[in-house]
Amino acid sequence: MRSKAKTVLSCSFLIIGILCLVLGLIFWINGISGDRGSFSSGTDQKEAYCVVEYLGSEQIGSSYEGAQADEGYSFYELRFSVKNEGDGEAYQELPYLYYEGENYDDVYDYWETPEEPEEEEVLFAGYYEPCLPPGRTGTASQVVQVKDGVSEFSAFYAPNYDSEDTVLRIVLS
Repeated sequence: MRSKAKTVLSCSFLIIGILCLVLGLIFWINGISGDRGSFSSGTDQKEAYCVVEYLGSEQIGSSYEGAQADEGYSFYELRFSVKNEGDGEAYQELPYLYYEGENYDDVYDYWETPEEPEEEEVLFAGYYEPCLPPGRTGTASQVVQVKDGVSEFSAFYAPNYDSEDTVLRIVLS
């Protein structure tokens, strides 16, 4: 009787060991293939890849929407063409751009407004955000403060989350 119980217990441990080995191999293979979180290879997540081209600028002056430019600065509207070369939608049309000139204070993309408007609550997050579908081109603009006497600077952006920064040369017109 002891021998039969020992055999059943040994078989049980052998089955559990094989099952653990098979599950471990499945997780290891999924980890190598980069398909994390599922047992099947399924469809890959779609991602936007936005290419930005500088189109030009227009000097607005020392005030913009009730805000005054800092002393020695003027507001400029920068215009861009944005093409989504990826296979997923690009929300907010324009990738985040940050600007640098020869000096750290040549260009600012923020300013104080006299009164911040209240944001409207919406039923669905992102409901009012514009979208650029794959393969489409749109235009976008951004207002910045530029120090008087500065005629050019650089804009940096990443086409998608996994990309290195791309540099655009901005020449004010």
